[in-house]
Amino acid sequence: MKKAVKFACYALFFGVLSVYRTACADSDFESWKKKFYQEAYRAGISAHVLDQTVPRMQLLERVIRLDTDKPKYLQNFYDYTGARITDNRVQKGREMMQKYPTWLGRVEQKYGVPREYLVAFWGMETNYGGYKGKVNMLDSLASLAYHPRRQRFFTNELIAYLKIIEHEPTVAPALGSWDGGFGHFQFMPTTFLAYAVDGDGNGRRDIVNNIPDAFSSAANYLASMGWNKNEPWGREVIVPDNFPSQHLNQHTKKTVADWYSLGVQPRHITAFPAAEQNTMAELHMPMGIHGPVFLAYPNFRIIMRWNKSELYAFAVGLLADSLRHQIPCPKPPPEFQPLETEYIICMQDALRAQGYLSAGSDGRVGPKTRQALRRFQVENDLFPDGYPNIKLIENLGCYNK
Repeated sequence: MKKAVKFACYALFFGVLSVYRTACADSDFESWKKKFYQEAYRAGISAHVLDQTVPRMQLLERVIRLDTDKPKYLQNFYDYTGARITDNRVQKGREMMQKYPTWLGRVEQKYGVPREYLVAFWGMETNYGGYKGKVNMLDSLASLAYHPRRQRFFTNELIAYLKIIEHEPTVAPALGSWDGGFGHFQFMPTTFLAYAVDGDGNGRRDIVNNIPDAFSSAANYLASMGWNKNEPWGREVIVPDNFPSQHLNQHTKKTVADWYSLGVQPRHITAFPAAEQNTMAELHMPMGIHGPVFLAYPNFRIIMRWNKSELYAFAVGLLADSLRHQIPCPKPPPEFQPLETEYIICMQDALRAQGYLSAGSDGRVGPKTRQALRRFQVENDLFPDGYPNIKLIENLGCYNK
């Protein structure tokens, strides 16, 4: 009986605490909305639009959690690409290329973006329009603009969304993804304002319901960033066993011919094409020396300007390869074991304690963490590929299974 009463007291306490926190958040959100109203008005949004939209903004705690929660496992190449480059997605992409040959051809000719890349972006973003998001755009953008983590970025996106509502109301979407992307290619509002075009000449830029507009807008965005129609995104390659480790820094750029002179060979063709010999390329090992290896060409960096994730860029490039050349995506070996995020955080803490890393511990293996890992590997006679494998985690005292 006493335990039941104690449990009931705890439940009541935490229930009251939850209500209190919710009330405080709602109060802060209302205060934020008043400040945002003034900022948006100074940015050119009319009082008429602000009076219609700001009072309707609701705080979506779920959206904030999606933006801030850490995954249990480190996002890795095999899991990321395996979940996105499926047989079904490749087959459906080929069907879409057959369904829209005229528009894809027109867009390819006008903007210089090969159709397999355009369809690959389409497949990655919304599964060829199958899922464009069901979250209220006004609420999701307001919630993310209110939260401090990326407040300035999403404040700008929210203001851009209100500009679309004000100046192009017939194409302003009500629903999108939780992070503010919308339409077939999940444009952010600022991207829409800067790069969306009227593909079929009907006087509207409708990237949600109009395929020609969506294709043309995505291609215009890529072309504006400098897409080179004469080069692929990169190639999977093979490196020799005695490959000199000083060339493993992925920010080291060499011509394809120079990489070849170091023993790098293309995996799926007999030789690098002559047209690529002078192309500048970076060597990438997303899973370390024991995983797949790639030469990334300038178009790879263009993909990363669309989405800064390297894994996303690999997935787009490999999906495009599958659509056009039927090149298979690399598969994990039988012994592959994903790393839990808590081990990565522990590893970052250990690297920082030993003076290899100055940044905080976020559970993500970004450029600074990889650079710190290489330094640690070099000084401890480990192969310096900058990848946190089990052996390295054990050496840092962060693996307890």
